[in-house]
Amino acid sequence: MATTLHDYGSLLLGSRLRKVSEALYAGVDDVYRGAGVDLPSRCFPILFLLRDHGALGISELAEKLGQTHPAVSQMSRKLLRHRVVKESPDPKDDRRRLLSLSAHGRSVMARLEPVWKAIVAAVAELESDHPLSQHLTAVDRALETHGFAARIRSRLEDHGGVQIIPFEQRYAGDFKRLNVEWLERYFRVEPIDEEVLSQPLEILRAGGAIFLARYRDEIVGTCALLNAGEGRYELSKMAVTTRHQGLGIGRRLLEAVVAEYRSLAARELFLESNSRLKPAIALYESAGFVHASRPARSHYERSDVYMVYDPTASR
Repeated sequence: MATTLHDYGSLLLGSRLRKVSEALYAGVDDVYRGAGVDLPSRCFPILFLLRDHGALGISELAEKLGQTHPAVSQMSRKLLRHRVVKESPDPKDDRRRLLSLSAHGRSVMARLEPVWKAIVAAVAELESDHPLSQHLTAVDRALETHGFAARIRSRLEDHGGVQIIPFEQRYAGDFKRLNVEWLERYFRVEPIDEEVLSQPLEILRAGGAIFLARYRDEIVGTCALLNAGEGRYELSKMAVTTRHQGLGIGRRLLEAVVAEYRSLAARELFLESNSRLKPAIALYESAGFVHASRPARSHYERSDVYMVYDPTASR
């Protein structure tokens, strides 16, 4: 029997995903040609963005698509050759060029509306038996949190050197240092942060817990479980040093806090975060935290995200 990509399983996952991707692109390209549109389907994400957002520069398109500037620049030249987009100077900066849909481009988009409805229906039919989109979304978010290269390296490194340990008074300075370092990198140290970080023993006396990550005799991460009263606990004060990120330390700290909470048989575990911290939010979602309405005003200025732990939502 001939060997196929399937025989290598996860070792060639990227190649297998690319094969599926190429099959989908080829199918859509064939239908486009049948509709009289000789334009590769790979170009249409740019056209959708220009349709929905108006004129955009190459850098803005690259950021929104999550692609490199050269790749988007090359694709835009193809769209210009097909006359579906036009180029014009930015009225705010004549050194910068903007792309927008041309009249021909708008005509092409209108002609393809029935095709897109058919594509959506075909994808729904395919996914009714082989759900793919939700799994790809989960993988995409997981890779944002912890890149694939870092995942491979973490398996190659000596992870026996990473230990999750309970708080001791001798680590009070590390607990504050790690959190202040993180806060100053992204926001600022608020009065409530200073109060909590300066008195870690009060967290324990109130029925909470603090965990630390020790790597090769150095404290490189921390996370706390704060008793908010009435059976509610807050996951808070998570921080990992920049040079040790990518080793899965944040996830291990998170799991330690969740395990401690579950041992208490308490009513609720919640956390507060900020929407700018997309990798952190993806990590929380993968561990079973779901977005929820805030029951009361936050005690953090930076907080615009409120999440509650739901063990049935972990993945």
